[in-house]
Parts: sequence; C-alpha cells; structure tokens
Amino acid sequence: MTRTAWLSRLSLGQGVCLALLIKLVLAALLPMTGDEAYFVLWGRHLDYGYYDHPPMAGWMTWLMLQVSEHPVMVRLPGILTELLIALGLYAQWQRFDVEKARLLALVFLFSPLSLIFAFTLTDTGCMLFAAASSFAAVQALRHASPTRSTGHTATSYGWAALAGVFLGLAFLSKYFAVFLGLAYLIYFFAVNRLLWRLGMTLVLVAIPFGLINLYWNLNHCWANLLFNLVNRNRGEVGIQWADMLTYLAMMAYVVIPPLALAWWRSWRTSPALPAEIAEGARLARVIVLTALVGFLVVSLKKTIGLHWVLWFYPMVLMALFSTPVAQWQRWLGWMGWLSAAHVVVIFAILLVPYSVWQHQPKVAKDLLAATEAPALLAAARDQLVKEAGLSPAQAANLPVAARGYTWASVLSYQIKEPVMVIGPGSKYARQDDFWTDFRALDGRSILIYLKRPAELAAVSAWFEQVRTVNVSLHGQRYVFALGEGFNYARYWSQVLVPVRDKFYTAPDWLPVASCPVTERYFTAPPVAPAAAAIGVGVNTTASP
Repeated sequence: MTRTAWLSRLSLGQGVCLALLIKLVLAALLPMTGDEAYFVLWGRHLDYGYYDHPPMAGWMTWLMLQVSEHPVMVRLPGILTELLIALGLYAQWQRFDVEKARLLALVFLFSPLSLIFAFTLTDTGCMLFAAASSFAAVQALRHASPTRSTGHTATSYGWAALAGVFLGLAFLSKYFAVFLGLAYLIYFFAVNRLLWRLGMTLVLVAIPFGLINLYWNLNHCWANLLFNLVNRNRGEVGIQWADMLTYLAMMAYVVIPPLALAWWRSWRTSPALPAEIAEGARLARVIVLTALVGFLVVSLKKTIGLHWVLWFYPMVLMALFSTPVAQWQRWLGWMGWLSAAHVVVIFAILLVPYSVWQHQPKVAKDLLAATEAPALLAAARDQLVKEAGLSPAQAANLPVAARGYTWASVLSYQIKEPVMVIGPGSKYARQDDFWTDFRALDGRSILIYLKRPAELAAVSAWFEQVRTVNVSLHGQRYVFALGEGFNYARYWSQVLVPVRDKFYTAPDWLPVASCPVTERYFTAPPVAPAAAAIGVGVNTTASP
C-alpha cells in the first residue's frame, strides 16, 4: 500500500471538500490574470458575442459580478466546474459499480490540472458543458434500443436533446467544441448507425446555438470568425513541426502515460461488458480519438494551448471504466503524488514575500502593477497635480489608457474605471474597438500607462504634446504619459485605417449586415463629432 493510499479511502464528499479548499486558497492568492480581467470587462458589457470568442465566459462572469468582483467570486465558475464534473462522473457510473465510480471521480478530481484549475476562462464553459453533453449522450444510449434504429424510448430522445443543448452551450463557450460535435457525427452516423435518429435529434437541437454566434458575426463585421480563422493565424506558413511535437509532449502531460496506455489497450482489447457500459465507453473513445486527431491537425499550423485540451479529459476516464478497482487505486496514488508536487510548488511561489522579487525588476514591476494599480494610478495623478498644474479634480477625471489589452484589463479590473486600449494593439482581444469612441477624445488629454518607456515615442505621434510622468512604488519605477491635445485625424490615419484593413475587412463573399467599428469611423470624413467639444461620449459603455 502506497503512502497516498489514504486518498483512495476518501469518500467522494471528502475528496470534493479537499479539492474545493485547495482551489479556494489558490483563487484567493493568485493575482488576476490578463485574460480573466478581460472577461470581467465582458461581464460588465453583457452581450451575445465578443470579438475573440463566443459569449459564455462573459455570461458566467456577469452572473458572478451580480454578487461581487472579488477574485474568488469571479473565479467561482472555474472553481466549481471540475467538482461538478467529478460528481457527474460518479452519478454516471455508480449504478454499475459504486466503488469504481468513486475511484474514477477521485482520479479525475485529483489529476494535477483538474485540481489546480480555478479560473473562469472560455475553456471553463467548454469543459463543463462538453462533459455534461457526454453524460447526457451516454444516458441516451442507456435508454435506447441497441438492436434497431426505431423503437427508442421517449426518455432516450429526451437525453439526446439535452446532450444537444449542452453541446450548443459548449460551442457558445469555445469553437473547439466542434470536435465534440464531429465525434457525435462519427459515432451516430458511422460507428453505430442503428442510433442515427438519436444523433439527428442531438444535432438539430444544437444547431440554433451555432446560429446565435453566426448572427452576432453577421452584425459585427464577422470579427469573431475573422479572428479565429484568419487573423490569429496570419504569418504562419508551412507545417509547424515544433508546435506538433509540443502538442504531443503536452498530451503526455495531460493524459499521463499509464492512463494513455490503458486507454489504447481498452480500445483494442475491450473486455466483455454489459451493453449499457460498453456503448458509453465506446462513445467516450470516439470523442477522445476525434479530439486527439483534430488537435493534432491544428498543431501542424499553430501552437495548441494547454487549456484547450482539458475538455475531453473526463472522456478518457469514462473509456477506462472496465479497468479493475486495484488499478484505479494505483492511479489515484500516482495522481496524489503528482498533484501534491504541483500544489506545493504553486503555493510556494504565491506565498513568497514581495521582497524576494525586488532584485528581479521585471517580475517585481509586473507583480505590483497586477496587484496595486489603485495606488499606482493615485501616485501618477498626484504627480500631475504637483508637476503639470492640474487640479485634483482634473487629474481624477482624465481618461486612462494602456497600450495593450492585458494591462488595460488588469488596471480596469482593479481601479473599477474604464481603461481603453490606445494604439494599434495586437490581433488578440480587440473588444475595446467596439467600446471606445476615439472621435470623442479629439483635443482631450489622456493618461497612458506605459509598460516600457520606449513606447513613449509611438504615443507622442497622436498628441500635440506629451509629458512624461514618473512614479515610484515600493522601489519600482513606472512611467505614464500625459498626452495633451489628442489629434483624432492623425490617429485615424495612422491607427484606425490600418486596424480596419487588418481586422475588420471581411471577404466580399460574406454578407455584412452591420459593422459598428467601421460605421463609426468610416462612414464620414475623420472629423470629431460636436460631442467632443464638451467631452462626452468617451467609452460610454465601459463603466463598471
């Protein structure tokens, strides 16, 4: 018996409580990341679509914001997702073998990436709803007639429809849910064609959710599709062999080799199982194989993110349900050691006092900016009062900007004020293009956070005058720029025109019903509206 055998003696409830405690501590200690803060902005601007992805992360965050903007509350969907999946795995299989179902759920719960996942990202909804869809699909198989294509019970059709609903919600979380839909097509229309009516029910129910995303794109310059299919892949030529090898190595980390070997053996030499279990495991194998091959193909052209592949991990374990109890106990022991190592390292890093990082200026500077933005901005405004002759009220009312979405989002989350993105930015996270109206800033002053002093030269081109504001906080030096007399016409030609051409020009064969970004700036000459004269209309929807 291994030292971690105590893990296998935990009840599922005890395991859930232990995992919840670890996740809560992690969520409380970890500074808000740029992506999470960006999705908080989505939650502040509730919509049925966004520039980068379908809207589920924004919907989840909006719901949390109704209670609080505390990091733990914002991260609550991510904290609960893996716990709910573990409970779903147990509920799915406990009728066949209670002990094995408990161990399966614990193995999932204490897998390293499951245990430390405590973030509300686009992947959160995809993980939750993909798992829920697969659970519902297995229930549809359980109630279906295994020998003929007709005669399925109303219950089986109901579960198939529910699987379609969850598939649609997974797609509204992240486009990679399309691999789950493809797996259903392969299973119901090729592997087990006797059940094609259930597959048709599932697909037809899921289609309207995809149409929601399509309709948003039709009315928003096709920005979402252009980003995912064109813009984010621009400049990548030929097969990316390094990305493919990285993906394979990453999969060896996500699905540890003993599990991967057992999964492969279960595919080739599956023991005799009751039909209810066999079909569920068979569907799980199809889902896993489809996702593995799908991401392998994608890796030939781009880098696969570690978080992208987490949604099909529960299906790996579902396919291994026939494995003996003793093997599940051994797997749980290994998971205990792996996860303990991850947790110790992460908590050690998070609990290191700030003084340890002071001799690493880049880390220390970013850490302070990510946690003490209110003090940083207050210091910058005090400097403006002392050096630029602004009154406290004038300094407090200056629009605030950053050069990229990460710091714009992180600063906005902390100070609970709008922080716009100024400049061309990158191909990622351009939702601020829809929120900020630069016409209304013409002639105004803007306070800009500069991550690097070298950015001052680029900023200077858009203003009549730029003043450097140096701020010191806990021994770290920060640079702001006070841009005075924003020149909208110059900004229009230098920034907005290239942005339109690069990110908001759809192919001629795509019909465009509306494009708020291009309609705002390019339906008339680049002259600021009268509202700018009285300083209204700036980022009017960006207040928390």
